[in-house]
Amino acid sequence: MEIDKEKNRIVLEGISFHLVRALRACSQLDLSGLSSLQQTGWNDRIKILKNALEFTIASVERLSKLLSP
Repeated sequence: MEIDKEKNRIVLEGISFHLVRALRACSQLDLSGLSSLQQTGWNDRIKILKNALEFTIASVERLSKLLSP
């Protein structure tokens, strides 16, 4: 079975693009309408989300290197 390297590259670029976009969107959230306690809770959750996105972006980059010619 032969791997379609170009197709993999395109798919991984698309995944990476959307992950980076999601990471940027997290930074644009305005939680000022929440109470102080709620803001703290949601800031913690958003930090976890951003860490997960950064980990996934790095994983996609490593996979891309493994699959590249």
